Amino acid sequence: MAKKNKHHFLRYTLLSFLGYHGGKYVLSHPHPLSDLKQTITETMTSIHDFSQAVTNLKTSTTNLQKAIEKSQPTLQAIQRDVDRFEYKLQPRLKKIDELTQDINKQLDGVNDQHSQNHHS
Repeated sequence: MAKKNKHHFLRYTLLSFLGYHGGKYVLSHPHPLSDLKQTITETMTSIHDFSQAVTNLKTSTTNLQKAIEKSQPTLQAIQRDVDRFEYKLQPRLKKIDELTQDINKQLDGVNDQHSQNHHS
């Protein structure tokens, strides 16, 4: 019997708690249906805005891919020109390197002679 009274007390306490907070909510929110409608409207607007942003992103991505595809021939032509320039420049750089080594050898020879003349 005591067990049944205990459950009855818990049920009464729970219902009182829910009733108090439910009443408090209704009093502080006099238009719960309009609040719910407003929340749903805001949610639908947010979903629409997000959907629009996704559509814009897809469009931008497609445009970017098209621009990259259009620029491929230009990029390939630039790379060919750079390769050709590098190819033509290579013998000149080799010649400059040879001249630099030759000048360094001659300078080393002059320094060696200069050092020997001062020590003699």
